[in-house]
Amino acid sequence: MKSKFYRILAVLACITLLSCEKDFLDINDDPNNPLDVSLELLLPSAQLDLAGTLGTNGGGLSYITTIYMSQWVERRPTTNDYAIQGSDFGNTAPWLVLYTRALADMEIIIKKGTELEAHPYVGMCQVMKAYAYSLMVDIWADVPFSEAHKEDILLPIYDQGEDIYPQLFALLDQGIENLERESVFEVGNDDLFYGGDTELWVKFANSVKLKMYNQIRKVQNVSAEVTALLSEGNLISDESEDFQMAYGTSAGPDNRNPGYAQEWNAGGANYQISPFFYETMANMNTFNHRNYGGDIDIEDPRIPYYFYNQIAEVSADDSPGNPCSYCYGYVDAASGNFITMVPELEGTGMVSIFSFSLNIDPNEGYDQGASQTVSGLYPLGGEYDDGEGGPSSFDRGNPQVPQRLLTHYALKFIEAELYLTNVVTGDHRAALEEAIWASFSKVNEIAGSVGSPLIADDDIADYVDAVLADYDTDDDAGKLEHIMTQKWIASFGWGADLYTDYRRTGFPVLHDANTDDLTFTVRNREFPNSFPWPTANLQVNSNAPDQKVVASEDAKPFWMN
Repeated sequence: MKSKFYRILAVLACITLLSCEKDFLDINDDPNNPLDVSLELLLPSAQLDLAGTLGTNGGGLSYITTIYMSQWVERRPTTNDYAIQGSDFGNTAPWLVLYTRALADMEIIIKKGTELEAHPYVGMCQVMKAYAYSLMVDIWADVPFSEAHKEDILLPIYDQGEDIYPQLFALLDQGIENLERESVFEVGNDDLFYGGDTELWVKFANSVKLKMYNQIRKVQNVSAEVTALLSEGNLISDESEDFQMAYGTSAGPDNRNPGYAQEWNAGGANYQISPFFYETMANMNTFNHRNYGGDIDIEDPRIPYYFYNQIAEVSADDSPGNPCSYCYGYVDAASGNFITMVPELEGTGMVSIFSFSLNIDPNEGYDQGASQTVSGLYPLGGEYDDGEGGPSSFDRGNPQVPQRLLTHYALKFIEAELYLTNVVTGDHRAALEEAIWASFSKVNEIAGSVGSPLIADDDIADYVDAVLADYDTDDDAGKLEHIMTQKWIASFGWGADLYTDYRRTGFPVLHDANTDDLTFTVRNREFPNSFPWPTANLQVNSNAPDQKVVASEDAKPFWMN
């Protein structure tokens, strides 16, 4: 890692200076670049970097994963057709910020906090470190760990994921121990996640454990460990305890949700809504994509919270300014006639493009920035769609909406999966029902916080009943599809875990361009088993492995075997 190399050189330079006379150092102190930073300043910096590298902005792991999980669409060579490269920004940026900033700051806090007996700071960073590395193993498979951030090691080896995971469980235990120790140090508002509440940090640590045990359930017997966690019950128990990063509304300095800051601008969003995802929620199937379930005859009431239509209703009187691919239609500039594209979209303002259509779609290349449907209130702080339309721009929306990372509803879906797969004994149907209700509760929590309408209990009950009625008729494979599909829908805006869930279970069913009825969508590549390692790191690190073929068996994380 070039950045790490130069960072270490800077540290060595500082050490050299420290060996000089004290008077010399006194006249060369730079107040803008201090050699020592307090724990109170390092902690929020590490937390912001952690959330940013995982979120929905272009430098976050939820960027490419959300596209690959058929929720967003982008026409770029590497994201259109599973062609992720080691040099892609959405791959290199999270790796770089995690290693050179977030994890580096955590290591400093752990070392300095241990010396000062600042146990809460140490415990929080040990838990965050374990959480971050677990996600890195899930995404990249093998990563530098044992030799990472060692002052005397410039070129760390890549450890195997199966060797890292056990150490992460131990690190979580150490974190819990430190969080429960007496200390004269108290963490307050410098903890941006939980405001210094160590009891909530312990719940989060246990929840990370449960998530990780579920992740490795196919390669290791974890029944005893899962039973103990569920019996103790000291887990994230409602949406108020979710592990998430809350943001603000200021653009200068910018403290907004990074996903909002990227997507809600006057020039149009970077990412468009996948028609596959929209039709799954809207109970439609216009291009034979095998939308989820097929027998769940109900529209998802979360649609206006998830998707914001800049055009209230596409019609001859209000159509996209240019030819569109996925919309009810548009007015042809030459003839003045309204050209119908997708008749089933009549009465909606949905405007988007198809996945797998780069350099094939005849309507590609037309600007739809002022008309395309964008991500709304729930995933990243846009507006609730009240049916009136209007531009997505910085003078609208709710940029303070948090980036969700590990939530109560996700844990309930995990429980349902663990029960269904017989890791432990429990009522998988009841857990699924509770998970769906919890996912709706999360939407309502966010809606209520910004004054948007809430989803009525009756509408939620109708939806849950429709899902469970079909669930009851399915075999175990069908039931697992229901669990994972509902988790997929609930987790819009948090793609990293969805990418992992799909590789572990094979669900939800994703859009396959080679089996739909569209002539201008083609899939040429197989789904990546992991992300490629960043090319720049491989080039400077002689201890790094050769680049992997991401769709190969060798690229699988250990828990896929």
